[in-house]
Order: sequence, then C-alpha cells, then structure tokens
Amino acid sequence: MFNNKEEKNSFALYLLFNEKLIMNEKNISDRIKRIDNDKVEVTPILGLNAEGALYCNITINDENFKLVGIDSKVPEEISSYTIDCAYGKREELEDMSKHSYHIIAFYEGKSNDMMHILNLYYKLSYGFLEHGFLGLANGYSWNVVTPSLIQGMAEDEELKEFANTPAMMIYRNFLKIPHNDGVWFTTKGNNLFGVNEFAFYGDFEKTQEIYDIFEDVFYYIYESDVHIEAGHTIQLGDDVFLKFKEVYELQDTLEGEGIGTLVLEKINSDEINM
Repeated sequence: MFNNKEEKNSFALYLLFNEKLIMNEKNISDRIKRIDNDKVEVTPILGLNAEGALYCNITINDENFKLVGIDSKVPEEISSYTIDCAYGKREELEDMSKHSYHIIAFYEGKSNDMMHILNLYYKLSYGFLEHGFLGLANGYSWNVVTPSLIQGMAEDEELKEFANTPAMMIYRNFLKIPHNDGVWFTTKGNNLFGVNEFAFYGDFEKTQEIYDIFEDVFYYIYESDVHIEAGHTIQLGDDVFLKFKEVYELQDTLEGEGIGTLVLEKINSDEINM
C-alpha cells in the first residue's frame, strides 16, 4: 500500500538469472498472455541483445514496468535478506545463490492495490521462465519466489489461488531468528497489505503454533480492516489470549517498514481488554 507518489514510483523487485540475458520479446509476451489472455507489449529503450544494456518497458494491459538489466549479482546486502531467507526446493535455492545477472523491475502503473501489483509481478516473471530465470526477489518481504512456484501459480489449479491472495511464503515471509536461549519469530511483508509485522519470542518447537497465530491475526486485520496498536489484546479460539506490545529488542531486525512491528505475547484470559 503506497502512502505517496514517490514511494509508489520507487517500488521495484528483482528478477534473477543464470547468465546475461538475450530477450526473445515474442516468447516473453506470449507466455504472459497465456495466463489471463492479457494484452502485452515489450518496448525496447536500449538494446535487448548480449552486446548492450537491457533497458525496456513491458506493459501488461495498461500497467507498465520499466526493466533495467545489470550484468552482476544483486548486492550482498540484498541477497542476505532475500535469497538467504527464502523457502523452496533446495536445488532452486542453490541455483538462485549462484545467479550472475539480474533485472530491476520498477512498477510504473497507476494501481494502489498491492495484491494486484504483486500479481502482475508474478505474471512478468512467468514470461521469463524460458530465459534462465532463477527467482523473483522481494526485498520488502525478505523473500524470493522460485521458478517452480511461479510456474505452478500459472499452470496448477491448486496453486492458482495463491496468485491472488497475500499468501505467506510467496508475497510475505515468516522468519526464525535465534536469540539467547530461544528464537524470535517474525513476519516480513505484512506491511505491503496495510498490516503490521508481528514478532513473538519463544521456542523452536512452537514454530507451527506461532505461524498459525501470525496467520490468524494477519487475516483478521486484513479482512476486517481494523486498527491494532500496542496495548490492544485479542482472543483466538477458546484458549489463546494475546497482547500487542512495541518492539523492545533487536529493533534493526524486527522493526518492519511503514507501520512497523507489534510484538505478540500470551496473556491470561482475565487480561483481555473489555
């Protein structure tokens, strides 16, 4: 969700490749059209061949992306919180870490609907699957979407629904950060959908429980459009009672972009706000 024009115009994700790209415009546009029969145009600004820098526009319906190709890996500070935090098949993640070329894809459309925008990025990525594409890196959600998942969302009936929902491990991420004798669980990417990031300090064996709590709270806020802040409480089911607090340690890692992060802590039933 964009707060101003400058923020919107600077929104960009990274497409990773195994080698310097030579674009086949027809192949790319035909692949994108395959998903929803969209109107697609590829417009070169500079050369699309191996001799020159890649600089072009790709328009899906009326939504434009400006693509800038760079003959190198993404900077280490970006790969450390995207590739190194991603989930997926081991071989795909290993290939991703060995990428040697990337494209910065700037969104230049008119929409403020982040779900719509990320859906367009998935379509854009699908267009490059026959061009040595290794993954779509999202620095906002500390994640990378793998080629097999991109393909599945376009071709597998069971996975298609994820293309149009703010799905965890695709458009958002769930991280585990060891600290002292336990682990900080935290989300990244909730802020793209107008929801705070969440953090919870606990034990590794509670991973699934905390994941489920984060998802329940996210969808409650996302679907109800309610405002949550530190000091508020929430009940999940019959026996889970939680209080929201400000981040009190590891701020550089836990504190999220935009509207920030709220720490969740379990409380007793009689501590729920009335």
